[in-house]
Amino acid sequence: MSSVLLGFSGRAAKRMNEQSKSAGTGPIHSHPGTREGLRAAQLELVSSAHHELRILTPALDAAFNGSAMAEALGRFIAGHSRNRARVVVEDTEHMLQTCTRFVELARRFSDLLIVRRLGEPHRGLREMFMVADHDNCLYQPDIALVDATLDLHAPKQAGALGQRFEEIWASTEPVPGLHHFRL
Repeated sequence: MSSVLLGFSGRAAKRMNEQSKSAGTGPIHSHPGTREGLRAAQLELVSSAHHELRILTPALDAAFNGSAMAEALGRFIAGHSRNRARVVVEDTEHMLQTCTRFVELARRFSDLLIVRRLGEPHRGLREMFMVADHDNCLYQPDIALVDATLDLHAPKQAGALGQRFEEIWASTEPVPGLHHFRL
């Protein structure tokens, strides 16, 4: 089943997700057509994660500072003691200044929400992608454009992005100013 959506809500994507599971169909591909649709897709992907979440982005956008995203990340982290989210960001200064809700979560749950800075070999990337577990992913080839694909129940696409994330993660660096020294 393939669907092109011009700006869907998180609930619409969730319904599609549930319909696909109940119908036993294969992957669902959707393409948000607006910034709001892209934010809804990001939220849907985070909400779909059960054990592992991997995010790579040059800069965290406004969606990551919203209350809905903070709630979804909080639910994911609290869902199980083994749940982990790893995030790689290039523009960490922007993140520290503008994504206060996200930064607070990362500080409070530093062992479960691990944020690292993009390493030197990969600086200048324009793409953003998110992988939930080994089944769902969101890929945006250029963050300046809305052009993105949300793939649900697509282990092949999620696996390829997950492998790319692991290669990039190996060269990441700590984020200066993210964690305060605690006594």
